[in-house]
Amino acid sequence: MRRATFILAFLLLTAPCEGGIITVDDDAPGPAQNGSSWTHAYKYLQDALAVAQYGDEVRVAEGIYTPDSNSAEPNGTDDRDATFQLINGVAVCGGYAGFGEPDPNARDVELYETTLSGDLDGNDVDVNDLLDLLYEPSRAENSYHVVTSSGTDETAVLDGLTITAGNANDPCLNDPRSDGGGMYNDSGSPTLNNCTFSENSARWDGGGAYNCIGNSTFTNCTFSRNSAGTSGTGHGGGMYCTGSPTTLNNCIFAGNWAGQGGGAEIGGGGPTIVNCTFSNNSGNFGGGMQTNNDSTTLTGCTFSGNSAYKGGAGRYLYSSSTFSKCLFIGNRADNYGGGIVSGNYSTLTFINCTLAGNSAPEGNALACDSYQQSRPSNVEVTNCIIWDGGDEVVDKDGSTITITYSNVQGGWTGAGNIGNDPCFADPCNGDYHLQSAAGRWDPNSESWVIDANTSLCIDAGNPGCPVGSEPMPNGNRINMGDYGGTPTASKSPADWRSIADLTNDWVVDFNDLAVFVDYWLDAGECVPSDLNRSEFANFADYAIFADNWRVE
Repeated sequence: MRRATFILAFLLLTAPCEGGIITVDDDAPGPAQNGSSWTHAYKYLQDALAVAQYGDEVRVAEGIYTPDSNSAEPNGTDDRDATFQLINGVAVCGGYAGFGEPDPNARDVELYETTLSGDLDGNDVDVNDLLDLLYEPSRAENSYHVVTSSGTDETAVLDGLTITAGNANDPCLNDPRSDGGGMYNDSGSPTLNNCTFSENSARWDGGGAYNCIGNSTFTNCTFSRNSAGTSGTGHGGGMYCTGSPTTLNNCIFAGNWAGQGGGAEIGGGGPTIVNCTFSNNSGNFGGGMQTNNDSTTLTGCTFSGNSAYKGGAGRYLYSSSTFSKCLFIGNRADNYGGGIVSGNYSTLTFINCTLAGNSAPEGNALACDSYQQSRPSNVEVTNCIIWDGGDEVVDKDGSTITITYSNVQGGWTGAGNIGNDPCFADPCNGDYHLQSAAGRWDPNSESWVIDANTSLCIDAGNPGCPVGSEPMPNGNRINMGDYGGTPTASKSPADWRSIADLTNDWVVDFNDLAVFVDYWLDAGECVPSDLNRSEFANFADYAIFADNWRVE
């Protein structure tokens, strides 16, 4: 009996604590405000954070909440250093209907918008030019940081809130109050879901959010109309990361501005960016994004309508970055590299990407330029479509540019390259699927449609690359472009192109044999001669090649 009692007591002491729910609603009538219900909700978020403990969930109803206000200071203190500090083990969740609604627990982030605002006096005026966010007189009293997450871990959660009107305008470089108007994070690893950072500004870095070290995760977040810096300075209008392996999933960076990295600047830590969109951002360099000193992986991302007054929708310095199934469309640079600029010993890899409709005086799609310095880059491109009107790629610093199994307007020397019209479905309306008489996915009707033409980019990718999730019939060979290897890749007509056509000239002959021999006994993924994709080119692959000899 004593043994059983001891075991029960031990289990109770070691069991994880189950936190409670704390409610916040600026319309709660009371009389008591203790967070126990929507009627008795705290009116101020700071009061709830003051009592929250590990495991608690703070539910915040629609309304506007400022960091300088609490029950002791209901009219605010005008303290610009006041901030909403995230707490380990505490989830702050917005978007609740709150008191007075038929179902106060109903949650809709857009319908019941919950705003954390740095506008302490409630007097901000709208601005057209994002540079005015920093200097607009009505923003002079705004919070330096609306939210702070320094020192937190992944259990500190912010979900479903809008963060706006932060103004980190301290003129001193390296002063925390000059970075991260919306959120400031130094050595923290918070988790943010479904949040919007809008119209925040910083004198130097990270108008929307600043991340230093740490390991933050952002999922389904939007960064819009944030700015960093003056006309010639500042980094990361939407977000700035340094030394931080930040993870971005399904995030949107739209209409942000910075001197460098209008949408975001990513530096160090090896961040991962998946299914994110960078659109209509601008800056002097890297209108969409800039990376420095890191190993960045981007998968399924779209860069569209970004502009750079000097170079590149994306700009890469001392950087190692891999782009897989990414789309660069309609970006513009005033000097060079409409889609991408690579410089200062960068190493860039593009796999199954599409660069189309970008523009610049030099290198519509890509420019390698170290700005009058001898710091060449290494760029490798495979299974891509680069179609921008000519002058696609320019090398200004002696870089090594290797392009294979890609469609380049005007042509490019390399195994399997072609220079044919890719036959995009509807580029004027942003549809870069490939036309196919066997079936093309139409995102508007969400159905497969039949075209009169078939793109020569179908079944023209590297024969040694896996076909991924391409639907049948797929010709057992991956398509070029950003949809290659995906469930919406265009289908292959019967006997469209042989897997052994290593030169993509529609016949398997001695020219293909020469390519095959070049890769004989090579090991690894996507070896062109590895026709059975065993990651080793050997006699088994030669047997496949021989079976296709002289096939047209």
